[in-house]
Amino acid sequence: MDAEDLYFEGLDLFAEQKWPAAVAKFKESAAADATYVDAYHGIARACFEAREDDDSLLDEAIAAALKIVELTPGDVTGYSTLSQCYVWKGDKDTAEHWGNKARVAGWKDQLTDDKRRRDGRHDPSEDEKKLI
Repeated sequence: MDAEDLYFEGLDLFAEQKWPAAVAKFKESAAADATYVDAYHGIARACFEAREDDDSLLDEAIAAALKIVELTPGDVTGYSTLSQCYVWKGDKDTAEHWGNKARVAGWKDQLTDDKRRRDGRHDPSEDEKKLI
């Protein structure tokens, strides 16, 4: 089974709030392809959701989120996840650091989208097409 198939199996488990099983499936996905960033998003979110049952999972969520930003620098969701994890750990300074990185990355994304629109290179979403 490839990384994407394993990831989607993990998503199904996540939707059922079966956190440990979801984490395991997302880890299988990452093992199948160490560059498949969605697998790390899955690990981070499932570990974060399960943090109250096992507080060591918060460290696993942080490790997965750090892998996200290593693979895709500027990933708003990766930065936001790190911020949330550090808020939960009570580390306000580190949470603010990652929160600021998320804000700046979001602004950059917005500026890039705005530039594409001005240059006529924007591919409108289905919702945007309905407005046209």
